[in-house]
Amino acid sequence: MSILTSASSSSVSRGYDYYKNNKVHNVNQLNDQEFEGYVDGSLKKPYYVKINIEHPRKSYCDCPHANGNITCKHMTALYFELFPDEVDDYESWLNSDYEDDEDDYYNYDDYYDEYKDDYDYDDYDYRDNLNFEKPLFFDIVLEKYVNSLNIEQLQEILLTELKHNEERTFELYLKKNYEKYLAKNDKSFTFLDKLNKKVQDLTDYYSYEYDDFDSEILSNKEKEKIEELYKNKELQPQIDKMLFNEKLSVYSDYKWIACFYKKNKSSYDIAEYCIVLENYLDSLKHYSIKNSVPKSNILITIYLLSNYTTSEVAYSLLKNAKYLEYIDYVIENYNNVLELYREFMNLINKNYVKNKIYIPDVLYRFVCATEHENKEINITHSLYSFLCLGHIEYLNILSYDLSSEKVIKLIESKTKDIFLLIKLYQFYDKADKLWNLLNDSKYKYLLINNIDLLKNKYNDDLYKYFVNEFYKTLKEGRNREVYNKASKYITAISKLNCGNNLVDNIISELKQSEYQKRSALFDEIDQALKNKV
Repeated sequence: MSILTSASSSSVSRGYDYYKNNKVHNVNQLNDQEFEGYVDGSLKKPYYVKINIEHPRKSYCDCPHANGNITCKHMTALYFELFPDEVDDYESWLNSDYEDDEDDYYNYDDYYDEYKDDYDYDDYDYRDNLNFEKPLFFDIVLEKYVNSLNIEQLQEILLTELKHNEERTFELYLKKNYEKYLAKNDKSFTFLDKLNKKVQDLTDYYSYEYDDFDSEILSNKEKEKIEELYKNKELQPQIDKMLFNEKLSVYSDYKWIACFYKKNKSSYDIAEYCIVLENYLDSLKHYSIKNSVPKSNILITIYLLSNYTTSEVAYSLLKNAKYLEYIDYVIENYNNVLELYREFMNLINKNYVKNKIYIPDVLYRFVCATEHENKEINITHSLYSFLCLGHIEYLNILSYDLSSEKVIKLIESKTKDIFLLIKLYQFYDKADKLWNLLNDSKYKYLLINNIDLLKNKYNDDLYKYFVNEFYKTLKEGRNREVYNKASKYITAISKLNCGNNLVDNIISELKQSEYQKRSALFDEIDQALKNKV
C-alpha cells in the first residue's frame, strides 16, 4: 500500500491541486522512508506533514482530517512534490477513460461534507478544539440553549453527535448494550455479528492489500446459514450491508455471493450494485496494483450479476482482454462457445487494433475451449497472432493449413502495416510484392534492409538508388556525421551482386574527383565496410 492507494480519490485529487498550486514547501528527507514538509491550507499557519512511503499508516499531518491515520490531501500533496513520476502517471490517468470516475468507497471528504454546514468547517479541513478559541460566555449560552430544547430536539441532536465518532460512541456508551442485545436475541444474531467481523477483517482499510484474493469469505455451513436467514425479511438489511460490499468482490470466493444475490434481489438492485462495482473497478485501475486477479474477480462478479446478450459478452471480452482470469472464466463457462466466438470475431474483424496485444490470448482460450479441434479457430488464432504480435512462427503454422497464396491474400486483406507486409513477403520469398511495396518515395529507405531478397531481380535498380542517395547525402555537408550517414549506402552496395567490384569503382571515382582530399570520408567508408554484417 502506498500513500496514493491509502488515500481517498478525493484526497488524491485535492492533494494534486495543492501541489499544482505550489502549496508545498520546505521539503526535507529524514531517512530512506520518511519525508517532511509544510503544506498551506485554509488557516494562516501551514500544516506540518510527515509521510512514510513504506508504511503510510505511520504518516502524520497536524490537520484535523488526518486524525485516525487517514491519509489526507496534504500528505498526497507532499508525495506529489517528492515524486514527479507519480504526477505523470496521475495526469495520464486523468486524461484516460476514467477521468470522471471516483472511488466512492474511500471518499471520506463526502462523509464530512454532510455535516460541514452545521459546524462551519472551512475547506474540508474540519478544525478541532485546538483551533477554536472559546468565547467568554460560551458555557452560559450553551446551558441556555440546551434548556430551551424539548425532548425530541435533544434526542435528535444527541443522535447526530453520537454518530460523528462511532468508534468512541461504541466504546463509551454502547458496548455493554450491544452485548446484551446479542445475548437477548437468538443465535442468528451472534452468527451474523461474528460473520460481519470476519468480513471486516477481509476488507479492513489498512490491511486490504489485494493479494489474498483466494481467501475464503464463507464456508459451506455459513452459506447454508445465510440462505436460511435471508428468508427473514428483518435480517435481510443486515446481510445486505455485510455482503453487498464492493470491496469483497476482489475475492474469488465472491462468485457464490453474486449468484446468491442474482436469485434474491430485484433487477433494479442488481443494476445499482453493478454501477457501484464498475466505479470501484475504475478506481482500482487508478491504483498501482500489478496483479490482475482482483480486477478480474470484480469483472466476473459483474458478469454473473448481469443479463448480457452474446454480443455484449463478446464486447466485454474485447474491452477487458488484458484480464485473462476473467476471459478464462467467461469462455470456460459460456453455454455456446462457438456463438460467442463468432460475435467476438465480428468485433475484431471491424477493428482489431483495440487491445490488440491481448487478442491472441483471448483467441487461444477459444482454441482450448474447443479442444484444439476447430480448424477455423486454430487458423484465426495463428492469423491474429501474426497480425497483432508480428511473430513469424505463426506464418509457419498457417502454412500447415493454407497455401502461401491464401495466407498472403488473407493477411493483405487484414492489414496495411508496412512492417507486417515486409515480414510476410520475406517469409514467402515474394520479391516482386516486396519491391512494389517499397519502391515508393515513402518507403524506399527500407530497401537498404531488404537487399538479400531483392538483389537477384532488382540489382541494377537498387544500385542506382543507393548511388544516388550516396552522392545526395554528401552534398549535405563536410563533416564526419554526413560521411558516416553516406557510407551506409556504400555498405548497402557492397551487399549487391558483384558488390565489392561496384564499391571499388565508386572509391576509385571518388579519389579522382573533388572528394579526393576528404580523408575523413574515406575513413568512414573503410570503417563501415569493416563493420558490415
